[in-house]
Amino acid sequence: MEHPRRPHPAARALPRPLWRWVLAVGLLLLPFLLGGKAHAAPPAPLILGADVDPHTFANRWSSLVFTEAFNRLGVPIQITNYPLARRTLLVDHGDIDVDAGRVRAYGDAHPNLVRVEEPFVEYGFGLYTIRPTLHLPSLEALRTTDWLVEYRRGILTCEKTLKPLLPMDRLSDISSEEQGLNKLLAGRTDLYCDLDYVVHEVLNAPAFKDEKRIRKALSLGTIPIYMYVQARHAALAPRLALIFKKMKAEGLIEAYQAQVAREMGRLP
Repeated sequence: MEHPRRPHPAARALPRPLWRWVLAVGLLLLPFLLGGKAHAAPPAPLILGADVDPHTFANRWSSLVFTEAFNRLGVPIQITNYPLARRTLLVDHGDIDVDAGRVRAYGDAHPNLVRVEEPFVEYGFGLYTIRPTLHLPSLEALRTTDWLVEYRRGILTCEKTLKPLLPMDRLSDISSEEQGLNKLLAGRTDLYCDLDYVVHEVLNAPAFKDEKRIRKALSLGTIPIYMYVQARHAALAPRLALIFKKMKAEGLIEAYQAQVAREMGRLP
Protein backbone atom coordinates (compact mmCIF):
# COMPACT_ATOMS: atom_id res chain seq x y z
CA MET A 1 0.00 0.00 0.00
CA GLU A 2 1.38 3.37 -1.05
CA HIS A 3 1.87 5.82 1.79
CA PRO A 4 0.89 9.46 1.24
CA ARG A 5 3.79 11.92 0.92
CA ARG A 6 4.52 13.75 4.13
CA PRO A 7 4.98 17.51 3.96
CA HIS A 8 8.42 18.90 4.50
CA PRO A 9 9.11 19.51 8.20
CA ALA A 10 9.42 23.24 7.53
CA ALA A 11 5.98 23.17 5.99
CA ARG A 12 4.49 21.37 9.02
CA ALA A 13 5.87 24.11 11.24
CA LEU A 14 3.81 26.79 9.49
CA PRO A 15 0.06 27.23 9.34
CA ARG A 16 -1.19 26.18 5.90
CA PRO A 17 -2.13 29.71 4.63
CA LEU A 18 1.22 31.11 5.75
CA TRP A 19 3.09 28.20 4.18
CA ARG A 20 1.41 28.85 0.84
CA TRP A 21 2.31 32.55 1.04
CA VAL A 22 5.99 31.72 1.74
CA LEU A 23 6.02 29.31 -1.22
CA ALA A 24 4.53 31.91 -3.58
CA VAL A 25 7.03 34.57 -2.52
CA GLY A 26 9.86 32.08 -2.90
CA LEU A 27 8.83 31.28 -6.46
CA LEU A 28 8.73 34.99 -7.33
CA LEU A 29 12.19 35.57 -5.89
CA LEU A 30 13.75 32.44 -7.37
CA PRO A 31 14.91 34.05 -10.69
CA PHE A 32 16.67 36.81 -8.77
CA LEU A 33 18.28 34.40 -6.29
CA LEU A 34 19.59 32.37 -9.25
CA GLY A 35 20.93 35.42 -11.05
CA GLY A 36 17.93 35.76 -13.35
CA LYS A 37 18.75 39.37 -14.16
CA ALA A 38 22.02 38.31 -15.76
CA HIS A 39 20.15 35.95 -18.07
CA ALA A 40 17.42 38.36 -19.15
CA ALA A 41 16.80 38.54 -22.91
CA PRO A 42 18.75 41.37 -24.57
CA PRO A 43 16.68 44.29 -25.90
CA ALA A 44 15.62 44.14 -29.53
CA PRO A 45 17.97 46.18 -31.75
CA LEU A 46 16.83 49.46 -33.23
CA ILE A 47 16.41 49.32 -37.00
CA LEU A 48 18.57 51.94 -38.72
CA GLY A 49 17.69 52.60 -42.36
CA ALA A 50 20.62 53.41 -44.65
CA ASP A 51 21.15 53.83 -48.40
CA VAL A 52 20.29 50.92 -50.64
CA ASP A 53 23.78 49.59 -51.42
CA PRO A 54 25.77 48.57 -48.31
CA HIS A 55 29.00 48.21 -50.33
CA THR A 56 29.46 51.85 -51.32
CA PHE A 57 32.24 53.91 -49.81
CA ALA A 58 29.83 56.19 -47.94
CA ASN A 59 27.76 53.33 -46.54
CA ARG A 60 30.78 51.38 -45.38
CA TRP A 61 32.42 54.16 -43.39
CA SER A 62 29.13 55.57 -42.06
CA SER A 63 28.15 52.09 -40.85
CA LEU A 64 31.33 52.06 -38.77
CA VAL A 65 30.39 55.48 -37.37
CA PHE A 66 26.83 54.44 -36.50
CA THR A 67 27.90 51.14 -34.94
CA GLU A 68 30.46 52.88 -32.73
CA ALA A 69 28.03 55.65 -31.73
CA PHE A 70 25.30 53.23 -30.64
CA ASN A 71 27.85 50.98 -28.91
CA ARG A 72 28.80 53.99 -26.79
CA LEU A 73 25.12 54.41 -25.97
CA GLY A 74 24.81 50.74 -25.08
CA VAL A 75 21.96 50.39 -27.59
CA PRO A 76 22.05 47.56 -30.17
CA ILE A 77 21.24 48.45 -33.78
CA GLN A 78 20.55 46.59 -37.00
CA ILE A 79 21.55 48.49 -40.14
CA THR A 80 19.22 47.80 -43.07
CA ASN A 81 19.36 49.18 -46.60
CA TYR A 82 16.51 50.68 -48.62
CA PRO A 83 15.96 52.95 -51.60
CA LEU A 84 15.62 56.53 -50.43
CA ALA A 85 11.89 56.94 -51.05
CA ARG A 86 11.06 53.63 -49.36
CA ARG A 87 13.20 54.58 -46.38
CA THR A 88 11.16 57.77 -46.04
CA LEU A 89 7.90 55.80 -45.92
CA LEU A 90 9.23 53.25 -43.44
CA VAL A 91 10.54 55.78 -40.95
CA ASP A 92 7.42 57.94 -41.28
CA HIS A 93 5.21 54.95 -40.50
CA GLY A 94 7.41 53.89 -37.58
CA ASP A 95 8.47 50.60 -39.21
CA ILE A 96 12.12 51.54 -38.69
CA ASP A 97 13.58 53.49 -35.78
CA VAL A 98 16.37 55.60 -37.27
CA ASP A 99 17.00 57.34 -40.59
CA ALA A 100 20.73 57.34 -41.24
CA GLY A 101 21.08 60.78 -42.76
CA ARG A 102 19.07 63.68 -44.18
CA VAL A 103 19.42 67.42 -44.60
CA ARG A 104 18.25 69.77 -41.86
CA ALA A 105 15.11 70.85 -43.72
CA TYR A 106 13.93 67.23 -43.87
CA GLY A 107 12.64 67.49 -40.33
CA ASP A 108 10.25 70.32 -41.26
CA ALA A 109 8.16 67.93 -43.34
CA HIS A 110 8.44 65.00 -40.91
CA PRO A 111 7.27 66.16 -37.46
CA ASN A 112 7.18 62.62 -36.09
CA LEU A 113 10.98 62.48 -36.32
CA VAL A 114 13.56 64.02 -34.00
CA ARG A 115 16.80 65.39 -35.41
CA VAL A 116 20.15 64.60 -33.84
CA GLU A 117 21.42 68.16 -33.77
CA GLU A 118 25.10 67.40 -34.38
CA PRO A 119 25.67 66.53 -38.07
CA PHE A 120 27.99 63.59 -38.55
CA VAL A 121 29.21 64.68 -42.01
CA GLU A 122 28.85 67.33 -44.70
CA TYR A 123 28.03 66.31 -48.25
CA GLY A 124 28.35 68.22 -51.50
CA PHE A 125 25.59 68.46 -54.12
CA GLY A 126 25.96 69.23 -57.80
CA LEU A 127 24.37 69.44 -61.25
CA TYR A 128 25.97 67.08 -63.79
CA THR A 129 25.92 67.01 -67.58
CA ILE A 130 27.59 65.41 -70.60
CA ARG A 131 27.14 68.40 -72.92
CA PRO A 132 30.57 69.95 -73.53
CA THR A 133 29.09 73.33 -74.50
CA LEU A 134 26.63 73.57 -71.64
CA HIS A 135 27.63 76.53 -69.48
CA LEU A 136 25.77 77.24 -66.27
CA PRO A 137 27.13 80.34 -64.49
CA SER A 138 24.44 80.21 -61.78
CA LEU A 139 21.21 78.49 -60.86
CA GLU A 140 19.21 81.50 -62.00
CA ALA A 141 20.39 80.82 -65.56
CA LEU A 142 18.10 77.77 -65.59
CA ARG A 143 15.10 80.08 -65.88
CA THR A 144 16.11 81.27 -69.35
CA THR A 145 17.03 77.90 -70.90
CA ASP A 146 15.06 75.02 -72.33
CA TRP A 147 17.21 72.37 -70.64
CA LEU A 148 15.63 69.26 -69.17
CA VAL A 149 16.70 68.70 -65.57
CA GLU A 150 16.30 65.65 -63.35
CA TYR A 151 17.03 64.75 -59.73
CA ARG A 152 16.93 61.59 -57.67
CA ARG A 153 13.66 61.12 -55.82
CA GLY A 154 14.06 61.78 -52.11
CA ILE A 155 17.02 64.19 -52.47
CA LEU A 156 15.33 67.13 -50.81
CA THR A 157 18.10 69.65 -51.53
CA CYS A 158 17.84 69.10 -55.28
CA GLU A 159 14.05 69.15 -55.22
CA LYS A 160 13.75 72.36 -53.18
CA THR A 161 16.49 74.08 -55.20
CA LEU A 162 15.12 73.25 -58.65
CA LYS A 163 11.34 73.44 -58.29
CA PRO A 164 11.20 77.25 -57.96
CA LEU A 165 13.34 77.66 -61.08
CA LEU A 166 11.82 75.24 -63.58
CA PRO A 167 8.33 74.49 -64.92
CA MET A 168 6.99 71.00 -64.43
CA ASP A 169 7.54 70.02 -68.07
CA ARG A 170 11.31 70.59 -67.71
CA LEU A 171 11.85 69.00 -64.28
CA SER A 172 11.52 65.31 -63.46
CA ASP A 173 12.65 62.87 -60.81
CA ILE A 174 14.13 59.39 -61.05
CA SER A 175 14.34 56.48 -58.60
CA SER A 176 18.06 55.66 -58.86
CA GLU A 177 21.32 57.40 -59.62
CA GLU A 178 22.20 54.83 -62.31
CA GLN A 179 18.99 55.69 -64.16
CA GLY A 180 19.70 59.39 -63.82
CA LEU A 181 23.19 59.14 -65.27
CA ASN A 182 22.11 56.74 -68.02
CA LYS A 183 19.44 59.22 -69.13
CA LEU A 184 22.15 61.90 -69.31
CA LEU A 185 24.27 59.61 -71.48
CA ALA A 186 21.29 58.82 -73.72
CA GLY A 187 20.59 62.53 -74.26
CA ARG A 188 17.17 62.33 -72.65
CA THR A 189 18.07 64.97 -70.06
CA ASP A 190 20.57 67.82 -69.96
CA LEU A 191 21.34 68.08 -66.25
CA TYR A 192 21.17 65.67 -63.34
CA CYS A 193 21.20 66.71 -59.64
CA ASP A 194 22.48 64.47 -56.87
CA LEU A 195 24.98 64.12 -54.06
CA ASP A 196 28.56 64.33 -55.31
CA TYR A 197 29.68 61.18 -53.53
CA VAL A 198 26.79 59.21 -55.03
CA VAL A 199 27.70 60.28 -58.58
CA HIS A 200 31.36 59.43 -57.93
CA GLU A 201 30.38 56.00 -56.62
CA VAL A 202 28.47 55.22 -59.81
CA LEU A 203 31.25 56.51 -62.06
CA ASN A 204 33.69 54.20 -60.21
CA ALA A 205 31.47 51.17 -60.84
CA PRO A 206 32.46 48.72 -63.62
CA ALA A 207 29.53 49.71 -65.85
CA PHE A 208 30.64 53.36 -65.89
CA LYS A 209 34.40 53.23 -65.27
CA ASP A 210 35.30 54.06 -68.89
CA GLU A 211 32.72 56.84 -69.17
CA LYS A 212 34.53 60.20 -69.26
CA ARG A 213 31.80 62.50 -70.60
CA ILE A 214 29.96 63.16 -67.35
CA ARG A 215 31.16 66.29 -65.58
CA LYS A 216 29.91 68.65 -62.91
CA ALA A 217 28.27 71.73 -64.44
CA LEU A 218 27.58 73.56 -61.18
CA SER A 219 28.27 72.98 -57.50
CA LEU A 220 25.39 73.50 -55.10
CA GLY A 221 27.74 73.73 -52.13
CA THR A 222 28.03 71.49 -49.09
CA ILE A 223 25.26 70.71 -46.66
CA PRO A 224 25.43 69.13 -43.18
CA ILE A 225 23.76 65.74 -42.89
CA TYR A 226 21.82 64.78 -39.77
CA MET A 227 20.55 61.54 -38.31
CA TYR A 228 16.84 61.38 -37.41
CA VAL A 229 15.19 59.12 -34.84
CA GLN A 230 11.56 58.22 -34.35
CA ALA A 231 9.83 60.37 -31.72
CA ARG A 232 9.53 57.36 -29.41
CA HIS A 233 13.34 57.38 -29.18
CA ALA A 234 13.62 61.15 -28.68
CA ALA A 235 15.71 60.73 -25.53
CA LEU A 236 18.53 59.26 -27.65
CA ALA A 237 18.89 62.36 -29.85
CA PRO A 238 20.83 64.65 -27.45
CA ARG A 239 23.01 61.76 -26.33
CA LEU A 240 23.87 60.89 -29.93
CA ALA A 241 24.65 64.55 -30.66
CA LEU A 242 27.25 64.56 -27.88
CA ILE A 243 28.74 61.30 -29.13
CA PHE A 244 29.05 62.54 -32.73
CA LYS A 245 30.70 65.72 -31.47
CA LYS A 246 33.18 63.70 -29.43
CA MET A 247 33.91 61.28 -32.29
CA LYS A 248 34.68 64.20 -34.60
CA ALA A 249 36.96 65.76 -31.98
CA GLU A 250 38.78 62.42 -31.70
CA GLY A 251 39.28 62.31 -35.47
CA LEU A 252 37.47 58.97 -35.54
CA ILE A 253 35.10 59.74 -38.41
CA GLU A 254 37.99 60.77 -40.68
CA ALA A 255 39.88 57.66 -39.53
CA TYR A 256 36.97 55.44 -40.59
CA GLN A 257 36.85 57.16 -43.98
CA ALA A 258 40.58 56.57 -44.46
CA GLN A 259 40.24 52.94 -43.34
CA VAL A 260 37.51 52.18 -45.88
CA ALA A 261 39.36 54.09 -48.60
CA ARG A 262 42.40 51.85 -48.05
CA GLU A 263 40.22 48.73 -48.07
CA MET A 264 38.67 49.79 -51.38
CA GLY A 265 42.03 50.67 -52.92
CA ARG A 266 41.38 54.40 -53.01
CA LEU A 267 44.61 55.25 -51.20
CA PRO A 268 48.16 54.05 -51.88
